[in-house]
Amino acid sequence: MPEFDPAQEPTAWGTWDDAEALRRWSFARRTPEQRLAWLQSALQLAYQSGAIKPRRPDPSESFAVQPEHPAL
Repeated sequence: MPEFDPAQEPTAWGTWDDAEALRRWSFARRTPEQRLAWLQSALQLAYQSGAIKPRRPDPSESFAVQPEHPAL
């Protein structure tokens, strides 16, 4: 894969390598806070659309009462 300069926007001619360079360039320009905000908004959209379902604990499994395991 060709190298790219994070300070300069890569040229786009429509190849897979061009798209990959653009993704890498865009990622390098984002702060961790921006990446987290993007992930949170993507998850919120996925939950709202029903694409993913929230995980819920099984009510039959009680985490408050754990059986004692004998020491080995």
